[in-house]
Amino acid sequence: MLRRRRTDSESSRAVRLSSAAQMRHTEGMVASDVVDALAALGFNLNEGRAYSALLRLGPSTGYEVAQRAGIPRSAVYTALRRLVSAGAARSIPGGPERFVAAPADALIALLTKRFQSSSDSLRNAISHIDVAPAVPDAFSVRGYGRVMEEAARVIGSATETLAVSGWPRELCAVADDLRAADQRGVYAVLFSHAKLAKEIAGMHFSYGLAQEALEAFWKHRLVIVADDTRTLVGATEDANSDTAVLSETPAIAEFAVGQIALDITLLAQRHHHDVSDVMARLLGDRVGRLDSLLADQPPPTLGVKHGPKRRPKKASKQRKKR
Repeated sequence: MLRRRRTDSESSRAVRLSSAAQMRHTEGMVASDVVDALAALGFNLNEGRAYSALLRLGPSTGYEVAQRAGIPRSAVYTALRRLVSAGAARSIPGGPERFVAAPADALIALLTKRFQSSSDSLRNAISHIDVAPAVPDAFSVRGYGRVMEEAARVIGSATETLAVSGWPRELCAVADDLRAADQRGVYAVLFSHAKLAKEIAGMHFSYGLAQEALEAFWKHRLVIVADDTRTLVGATEDANSDTAVLSETPAIAEFAVGQIALDITLLAQRHHHDVSDVMARLLGDRVGRLDSLLADQPPPTLGVKHGPKRRPKKASKQRKKR
């Protein structure tokens, strides 16, 4: 019986230790996210670690922050002073001096105001430049994050129409941008082989297939065309190697819209659904002009092989002698 009690006690202790370890692991992941977010805003690694430690510790000495954040003691006060200077932390006089993190909401509001002010200054400075370099008709970006940033930008530039072909993961990532476009009165048509969430704004055309099943043999790709002019075509495998090409060449936009329209038409034909109104809005007067030409019913060409006529082979010298 004594041994049984000891075993139960040890099991309970093991469970507590496991839960504590899991909490530390989760806490470490969240702290790392905070450090990464601050780094993106211009804070260095030690400053990010120090702020994250202060959030968890409350008022603390430099020694306590160094211990918790893993910052060398020789560098911790430099990091803390820079946080205080940036408004991310506050100094509490005393012996010893203590530091406390600025409330997250206050820090975010402060950084937002500074960013807006810097953006306004940049806009004003650029407006005084007389000669701007020519913008290329096409350029490329690399990395999943950059591809999705440009996707959001292209969607945000639309004023009349959007033609989009992509996967649910990527369309969910730009759902806010699509919602904003819809509120601006932009007519957005979305095509996907996979099932799309109803929360994504736009006219949906989808085969309704499971994304996971399609991923077994197809790669993530994204096509966006804004106002029949601005185009993004790219790989979206959520990898650093992802690349997208962006263009403002009308011919490229027209080709991309045509491919999306073809996918929608094939889907509609499978299910006997009329998409003539959608095609009219998506393709404009191109549809009407083509229909008027087809009214005369010229004979189509359906899989007929053509080419130059083959010349007859010359008889060999041996056959001539015979």
